[in-house]
Amino acid sequence: MRRIRAKGVIGIAVALALVAAAIGGWALFRSTEEAEEPIVVGTTSTPTMVDPAGAYDASAMALMSNLYQSLLTFEHGREQPVPDAAESCGFTDNELTVYRCTLRDDLTFSNGRAITPEDVKFSYERIQAMAERAEQEAADDSIPEDEKFSYAGPSALLANLVAVRVDGRDIIFELEHSDATFPFVVAASPGAIVDRENYEMLELRDDWQVDGSGPFLLEAWNEGESAELVPNPNYRGANEPPEFPVTVRYFYGDEEQSAEEQLAAAWENGELDVNDGKMPPQVMSAVNRSDPQRPVTENTAGSIRVMAFNTDEGMPMASQVARQTVAALLDRDSIASQVQQGTVEPLYSLIPVGYTGHGTPFFDQYRERDPEVLRQRMVNAGLPVPLPFGIAYSRGAANHEEAAEIERQLEEDGLFEVEVAHYEWDEFIPGVYSARDYDAYLIGWRPDFPDPATFTDGILGPGDGMGTGFSDERIDQLIAEAQAVSNRALAADTFLAIHELAAEDAPIIPIWQEKRFTISRDEITGVQHLVSGSGVWRLWELRRI
Repeated sequence: MRRIRAKGVIGIAVALALVAAAIGGWALFRSTEEAEEPIVVGTTSTPTMVDPAGAYDASAMALMSNLYQSLLTFEHGREQPVPDAAESCGFTDNELTVYRCTLRDDLTFSNGRAITPEDVKFSYERIQAMAERAEQEAADDSIPEDEKFSYAGPSALLANLVAVRVDGRDIIFELEHSDATFPFVVAASPGAIVDRENYEMLELRDDWQVDGSGPFLLEAWNEGESAELVPNPNYRGANEPPEFPVTVRYFYGDEEQSAEEQLAAAWENGELDVNDGKMPPQVMSAVNRSDPQRPVTENTAGSIRVMAFNTDEGMPMASQVARQTVAALLDRDSIASQVQQGTVEPLYSLIPVGYTGHGTPFFDQYRERDPEVLRQRMVNAGLPVPLPFGIAYSRGAANHEEAAEIERQLEEDGLFEVEVAHYEWDEFIPGVYSARDYDAYLIGWRPDFPDPATFTDGILGPGDGMGTGFSDERIDQLIAEAQAVSNRALAADTFLAIHELAAEDAPIIPIWQEKRFTISRDEITGVQHLVSGSGVWRLWELRRI
């Protein structure tokens, strides 16, 4: 916090009065020990790593948004890209294919080395190089399967990036085709700048050390327990520097308690200052939202829960009719009200409420739910009835109950024979993206950036961000059309058309949209700024009063 010191003839009492009026007298009387007491934040959203080239899970992206800088960041409230590590950025052509940024000249990594444009270039090319390596090794039969490079990073967001060039302090991005959303990509996790002298081009860093330039430094990573963050005194950028250290406590769950139950117990026992994770739905629904000592902040989150299918030839759910039948049988209202206890909203589009292009295509196209009609369609398509397939799932509030309810719904009329299987997160993710082991899987999707394109380009387009193997030339063409519209509101009809086609093919079926609840102690401020649709986790906004 900024210190104000009395000078000259101004007396101490007058100085104290002036300062108390300006920023609150509490700050002046806080002891050093109190000022350095970390704010403890609890969450069930656990990261896989802190290397931006390899982490594409929302938990890692949230933590990394505090540790690394990108050329741009998202302005809170408007959620639009603004300069952070850059002095300025902008398209230099009317076709929206050349994007140029000028790097600030006062930035250093946490190890003290000055950040250069070459570091920025390296950071982008590293992501692309790793994705290429994984693709090449996957096709190389001479490499044993267990020795092939496993990659699940954010390369899908860079599918349109052809080249990165350096010109003095400028970084120039050349795109394959028009893309008004590229500034959002730059502000998101793929834009995190790493030190090219401490990160390998073709190897992920797994030591849980960070050489970044974000608002915080990662002072310690305690495996399976917590991340200890301290303010970065050399941070220069768009955000206000943090005033307090933050300890993020992660809850993983064990054989006795789920992660959600562990979080609820820690909150009840007074171990946390901020509860920003998921508690069991029955616990969350019973929270007193009028308690002034434990204020609740609610956000309409962009996070969604879906069932995704492996559409590869030969897989049980490669059939469009099979996927359509699942889409017709799924009772979202029952899942939202009975399993999730009203802590989520049923969702009938991959674009959630609050984003341009939201609609209800999965409601409109699946009004026919008569099991006999659906059975005949499956028989006509040459499918066995019941059709056996597996559904994999991992973490999430009421995940076991949710999987069991979906299994019950799909088996109730004898159309499917479902086998559900639970996996730990670090096994589940490679099974989705690398090994592609599952017929279907329940998974969450948090927006990479606050634009509806994150629900189209990222998961339906060529990037295949959910690893379904699905592709459709009509959708790809519409995605390209939407990307070329600089006024994003004018792309609404195009997004609706994309999701009409997505509902028809049903490679991914939306289930619900998250309501984001954050509970805090009354002495913690800034909680209302902590989360938003950008995916940035603004821990630097938290203050203790």
